[in-house]
Formats: sequence, C-alpha cells, structure tokens
Amino acid sequence: MVAVHYDRLHQVWVSKRAYGIADWLIHQYEIQPGSGLAYHLKVPRSLNNHDAVRMWVQYQIRTRPPVFQTLGDLRKAFAAMLPANHAA
Repeated sequence: MVAVHYDRLHQVWVSKRAYGIADWLIHQYEIQPGSGLAYHLKVPRSLNNHDAVRMWVQYQIRTRPPVFQTLGDLRKAFAAMLPANHAA
C-alpha cells in the first residue's frame, strides 16, 4: 500500500495493484504532471493529475463488482471521465 496525500490532514492508501494500473493509464493516455484532472475524475481537487488517477483507480477497484474489474473495463471507464481533449 502507498499513501496518497490530498491535503495536510488526509491521506488515502492505494494498493500496489491500483498504483500499477494507474501508472499504466497515465502512460497510455499521456497524462501530464500538473493539476485539473481531479475535477473530472470526481476525487479531491487538491490532488495532482497522477495522484488523482491513482485515487480514482483505487476507488474503482473497491466499489466496482469484480466482473467489471478487467483492465479493459477500467480503461473504458477512465476514458469516459476524461475531458474531450484527452479521450482518444
């Protein structure tokens, strides 16, 4: 587990599996460092883009039924959340 801090008082633990999947998505969609993506992923807005993806993946793994947890399903759900200029 890896801690993702989204402000001085709060953190969320992200599993190594979620971290690896998130890094794959970051690479796949060429997500740049910076901020702004958290709003679209509906995670705390204080997160940078990469940590926003990591938290979103962790949330999806925890809340989605196991039959919808394939990489393809997560990739499609992620692409649907991206702003129009990123979804390709």
